[in-house]
Amino acid sequence: MTRYPVIDFHSHILPKMDDGSKSTDMSLEMLQRMKNYGCDLVVSTSHYYRKDEDIPDFLSRRAASYKRLCQRIREEPEWNVPSIALGAEVAFFFGIEEEENLGRLCIGDTNILLLEMPFAPWSTYEINAVSALCYDRRFRVILAHYERFAEFQKGNETYERILELPVIVQINAESLQSKFGWNSKRWIRMFEEGRAELLGTDAHNLTSRAPNLDLARETLRTKVSEDVLRRIDAFGFHLLADGAQRK
Repeated sequence: MTRYPVIDFHSHILPKMDDGSKSTDMSLEMLQRMKNYGCDLVVSTSHYYRKDEDIPDFLSRRAASYKRLCQRIREEPEWNVPSIALGAEVAFFFGIEEEENLGRLCIGDTNILLLEMPFAPWSTYEINAVSALCYDRRFRVILAHYERFAEFQKGNETYERILELPVIVQINAESLQSKFGWNSKRWIRMFEEGRAELLGTDAHNLTSRAPNLDLARETLRTKVSEDVLRRIDAFGFHLLADGAQRK
């Protein structure tokens, strides 16, 4: 049976890029923890906010941060860390569907875009913009931590309508743990039914928002089946491979 790599599709591990890792030391410890629990590839998705900077400036900062981290990894070969793919967690902004340079924020050399929707009720405009990204711009859109928007969308049919588009649902690992106060059964059921496809830690540090993919995977293993993990791993692997071909 084919073993697909374990991929963390959402993390903030680059040092001093956003509200995530505060130093290269913290980044290394986060990465080491990820590797220890079996993560093969981590997608670094630093926050991108259009209101704060333009895309070239963000990419310049990201390149410098990544360079510092890679240099530390080379200097200390005892660190055993996963491979890293560079991306961004792109906060939805007005006119996003028309942004010429948006593709530069995709994961690696793919057409895969991790999109953070507004923390407010969504309207027809948001649906139309995401539709344009999927159909007109041909992006593979991943909805970042879909479950975190539930409380803002109560009674809003747009929240479910967006899933009629060819979007990919990413759920945060901690949301599968009832101790965090989330409706964990709902999100576990989405994986069971194939309505959620990807896991991410959304790790920011080593304490309050630490890497925890292992806990989520064990939850799915025990409460659903090993098969759901194989499906998640296979989907992520083929998504990245196909996204690179379609870029």
